[in-house]
Amino acid sequence: MSEPLFPAAPPPSPSDLDYRHVFQFAGVGLARVNLEGYIIEVNQCFADITGRSRDDLTGLHVIDITHPDDVAISQAQMDAMLAGYQSQYALQKRYVRPNGQTVWTSLHVTLLRDELGTPQQYVAAVEDISDRLRAQEAMNSAKAAERASKAKTEFLSRMSHELRTPLNAMLGFAQLLRVDPEHPLDDAQREKVLHIEQAGSHLLAMLTDVLDLSRIEAGSLPMNIGAHPLTPVFDEALNLIQNQARNAGLQLMGAPPASGLCVRADPVRLRQILVNLLSNAIKYNRCGGRVMLEALPLDRHVVITVSDTGQGMSAEQISHLFEPFNRLGAERTTVEGTGIGLVIVKRLLELMQGRIEVSSTPGIGTSFRIWLPQGHVSQVAPAPAVRTGRSVFGALDHGDTNDQARVVLYAEDNVVNIELVRQVMRMRPQWRLEVAHSGQDAITNALNNPPDLLLLDMHLGDMSGLDVSDALSSQPETADIPRVALSADVMPDQIREARERGFIDYLTKPLDVGRLLKLLDKLAQDAEAA
Repeated sequence: MSEPLFPAAPPPSPSDLDYRHVFQFAGVGLARVNLEGYIIEVNQCFADITGRSRDDLTGLHVIDITHPDDVAISQAQMDAMLAGYQSQYALQKRYVRPNGQTVWTSLHVTLLRDELGTPQQYVAAVEDISDRLRAQEAMNSAKAAERASKAKTEFLSRMSHELRTPLNAMLGFAQLLRVDPEHPLDDAQREKVLHIEQAGSHLLAMLTDVLDLSRIEAGSLPMNIGAHPLTPVFDEALNLIQNQARNAGLQLMGAPPASGLCVRADPVRLRQILVNLLSNAIKYNRCGGRVMLEALPLDRHVVITVSDTGQGMSAEQISHLFEPFNRLGAERTTVEGTGIGLVIVKRLLELMQGRIEVSSTPGIGTSFRIWLPQGHVSQVAPAPAVRTGRSVFGALDHGDTNDQARVVLYAEDNVVNIELVRQVMRMRPQWRLEVAHSGQDAITNALNNPPDLLLLDMHLGDMSGLDVSDALSSQPETADIPRVALSADVMPDQIREARERGFIDYLTKPLDVGRLLKLLDKLAQDAEAA
């Protein structure tokens, strides 16, 4: 009769009892394994780690509980110890529980020998590191996502700058051609220029939408949420969209919000939402149709409705309405769009703790309802005074001439951008343009002959516009000169930093010619009133 694989042990001595106590109650899993790889004994912690009872583990081969991918390395290490190449080893090893779950462990194995150096058995200490590895993996994933987000933001910033620079020339010179009173266009020429402006504006809108969506997804879109009166936002949105409605032959109607009605939102982003919805209501309407904007308080919310009398949508179309780049078949029509405007609207509302609903009847029309928290403000700021007396082109008219010209120092390294601003400045003869082609030239020129206004590009060849501003702010003779940015960099961090460093305005490329001229008029009026 053969001897048993695991012979009965003799009665324990007091020292053996101390060992047994340490073995059983150790804070790590312990196992004794014979030279053939069969488990002799384990403690309760080892049993818990491997998901089996101590009795079930006794007599199993270590391969029986080892992950298949770790069998080879585990066996090779044990063989190396038996051959005398090493007395112990440590590695990360996976065990497989009866339910199929894999558990990662930190394994330390020692080969015990007798007084003559003859191998006797293996002793393994095992620690469950699954949670630690998951935490490390989550941390690594978060760092990788952060690096990817940063790289994406930098890429978008560069692409935005590179795309906006040629658009600046396209749209800027197109505006000047259309409204130049000294060289008026005939009807055919004006129509061609208008096509250039419309195409450029469409390209700019697509670029802006993609950037906005990317910033929302990256969590880098700044929001200034607070209680704001609704009426100014309504008025701004309607004013921005009225020409589009007029050109489409539509009736644009706005019911004034109740006096004092306020909403908790970012007013700039809310205006963006309303303009987007109103623009869609116009684009997908019918000739002679109607677009309506209205709002009413309901419980603790404000419900804003944009409704139209357009072609409407089916239930199937509504179910896909907020899918990015899905234009619901409109891509086969002449109606321009990116397919992400409504996606941006929905996500902006979610950032402001709001929501959007839609109802539509084919052939009758569509209504979008925005729900936002109602806000309360103690005092509503008075509406800004409206300037009158100019033509439909507003600030594009000539200003009054003045014998004493004021000086604009424009720091820009792109000759096309310089020529555009030079042409714009001709419409304000009371201002004289001086140009610096680098940041250092701008600093030198400003210190030698302090201008009345600094117009700074943010990315010059030798330094940034912020660097130029900081250098001049440190000098008493130039510290108080108004500074305005004119840049193709429209990333929120850049704009915010410029304002924090004292820039009174941040003009973006493509240049809004009218906005620049209005700024020059205001600075001239402020100087005369001082």
